[in-house]
Parts: sequence; structure tokens; C-alpha cells
Amino acid sequence: MMIKSHTADPSASLQDDAFRGILATAGQCRVCVQMSAAAREGAGDSKADGPSSSAASAAANGASSASSQQQQPHHHQDTTLRGVLGVATLMPRIAQHVTSYSQLAYFRLIDTDRQPPISPVRAVSLTPDVLLPILMRLLPIVVASLGLGVLVEVPIPQLTQGVAVTLATRALIKQLSRRLWMMERGGKWARWKPVLEKLYLLRFKRPLVLGDDNFGVFGRRAAFMSETEAVRQWRILSWRININQGGHQTRFVDFIRHQTRLMDGHSILESSYGYQLPTLLSSASPNFPHAAFDPADPPTQLAGYLYPTYTSMVAFILFGWLRCGRQIRRVGSWATHRRDSAEYLRLGELLAASHSDVAHWRAAVFDKKREDGWHCRLVVFGSETMGEGQMTLIRLTEHWPDWGQDRYVEIETTESAPHDQTLTVVMRVLGDQLGGMVL
Repeated sequence: MMIKSHTADPSASLQDDAFRGILATAGQCRVCVQMSAAAREGAGDSKADGPSSSAASAAANGASSASSQQQQPHHHQDTTLRGVLGVATLMPRIAQHVTSYSQLAYFRLIDTDRQPPISPVRAVSLTPDVLLPILMRLLPIVVASLGLGVLVEVPIPQLTQGVAVTLATRALIKQLSRRLWMMERGGKWARWKPVLEKLYLLRFKRPLVLGDDNFGVFGRRAAFMSETEAVRQWRILSWRININQGGHQTRFVDFIRHQTRLMDGHSILESSYGYQLPTLLSSASPNFPHAAFDPADPPTQLAGYLYPTYTSMVAFILFGWLRCGRQIRRVGSWATHRRDSAEYLRLGELLAASHSDVAHWRAAVFDKKREDGWHCRLVVFGSETMGEGQMTLIRLTEHWPDWGQDRYVEIETTESAPHDQTLTVVMRVLGDQLGGMVL
């Protein structure tokens, strides 16, 4: 059996257990086809040969001879996998091994046309009535694998009304295939979860629903693959997202009345400066010595500020919009300019620590700097710690210009009083002494 693959090492795919299962299914299906065809031929002679020449015996002889001599399918019979096994049998046999769109694509490329043919089956062709339910089954599996939880929904497209069923089905297959391909080839989507939790609050706890417009941002696959990974993901996620620019409205109706697009092409709406075009850096930034350069999520400049990743830039933009509204409240703050105090030194340690050193916080950490030495670190505790739809933010700042203080910490949360869980995470990060001063 030959496998047509666009990967650099096709043999690597053959090592995958699921993929071997697909190939085994194909082989089993061929045997069924061969035996079924042979059984039909043997059935015509069964009356003359008597009970000893059963259809099963003829099927066995037909199956064994199929591998040693060239046979031609009967033109009046449907000898495709679909025709012999039927949709109800074929779809589950394939689906039990297919857990990704790429595996399904490999299955569709199995070559049964080589000479001499190894079976009387024409090329494996997953017809629309077989392919569509497999794609529909795959969609929630692939969406769940993104690691974004309830924050993102990708519904199954609806059949186009007023169009012939065959054309509508093919259009639906194309839509599903596009969504599955872009999600699988999009890269590491889970980096956006703490960012999307901010967006979830900004949108009054409504998940993002990704449809044709989101997956149609890139007109061609080449354009999608050539874009920086984090940027292409955000362009899909942020398509037509609106931000409330009307002040401190807390009602959904006010949000609708004052909504403004968050993104304008590649430019993003900053709460103080309007639309700004970010610049992606092509190498690691010396301002973030502990941050290894990641070409998939590179350092980014925006409006005079520098971020270690593109994701961090978006996180701070959304934090600014959260502060403009009232979805999150400040419940504690503390500042010091005494350079010899234990609290001052503790804040310095927290600001200087690498992300790997603070992994025990079990929080998302984002940084933002200026050339004059100003540094802000955002520590985000989302739903996994605070509960669904809840968030606590710890903001650490050095050289705070507006307050005239050297180091500053503030706590903001969605949790209602008495803020028990907020207190727990604050103590985890700041320690008992500094945490006790803040809350």
C-alpha cells in the first residue's frame, strides 16, 4: 500500500497508532469488498454445485486469488467501499480511528490504483454522505484540543437554504474542512486562554463564537501559514470584536450603544492612544533577559512600550479596557519609596523573577517596559483558580510616574467581598508580610 504524503518524513506518520488503525480499517474494508464480490459470483453456481459449494467457500477463493492476479470490477455493481459496506458501516469504521483532520486527509490519500491492483476496489473515495458526518464528529474534538475551554465556540455551519442538497452538502464540507485545517495548523492556541478570559469579562461573560467570517480572514492557505503564529491566531479570534468605548457603562445595552472595533486590520485600539500598529521584533529583546526568543510569539513594540511577546501586548491592551469599565474592581494597593525596606526589596524580586521561577504561582504572567526603566508586571489568576467567570489581577510596577513612587502593587478582582480566594492568591504571590499590607 502506498501513502501519498506532503510531510518531509512520511514514514513517521506510519508509526502513529491511530494512523495504523486507519490503514488496518482500509485493509479490512478491502477484504470485505473482495469477499462480497466473490460471494456474488459464487452464488450463481451454488445450485449446480450443491451445499458443499457454499458462498463462503467461493468468497474465500475469490479473496485469495484477488491478491495474485489482476481483476476488473463488474461495471454493473458498485464495488466502492461505500457501495459494498454502506454508509452506516463505513463511517463508524473510519471514525473510530480518526481523531484529527490530518489523519482524515491521509486516509483520503490512500492509493489503491497502483499496478497491478491489490483489490477490485476503485480508489478510496469518501463520498459526501460518508465524509460529512465524519467532519461533523471531528469538529468538537478539534475545538476541545485547542485548550480554550468554554471561552471559544465553533458551531457546525448550517446547510445553505434554497440550494440543491448536493451543492449545499459540498459547501458545508468545504466550510468544515477549512475550520478543521486552520485550527489544526494554527499552532499553539492555548497561549490565548488568559487573554480570552479578559475578553470574556469585557463581553459580559459571553464566549467567542467563531464562524465563516473568522476563518475567512485569510483568503489563501499560503497567507495563513506565512503569518506569524500568534498574529494569525489573534486575527481569527479577534475578528469583529467590539470594545465598549463609552466610559463606565455596566449594562449590556450601553455596551452595544458605544461599541467600537477592537482591531482595524493589524492595528489595535489602545484605551489611551487610539488605534496603534504593533511592530514585531525579529530577535530577543535585551529588556527581557529571561525571555527566550519565540518566533511564533515574538517581542512586540507598541506606542513606546515594549512587550516580551505579542500575546503580552494584547493582554495589557485588554487590561486597560477592563479598567475603563467596571467589570473588575480594585480592592487593595500599596506603594513604597524606601529602598532599604523589606517590602521594597520583595517587590524588586517579584518584578525581576523569570517566568520559570514563578511557575508555582499557577498564574499567567505578562510584562511591559519602557526604555526609561519603567516596568509593569501583570499576574493573572483566571477561572481555573478563581472559579468560572472570575479573575484576580496583581499589578506590580517599578518607577510609577504618576504617583512618584518607586515601587507599587495593586490588586483588582471580580470576586465579591470578603474576597477569600483573592486573599489566598495574593498571599501566594506577595508573601504574608507584603500581602498583609496590601489587603
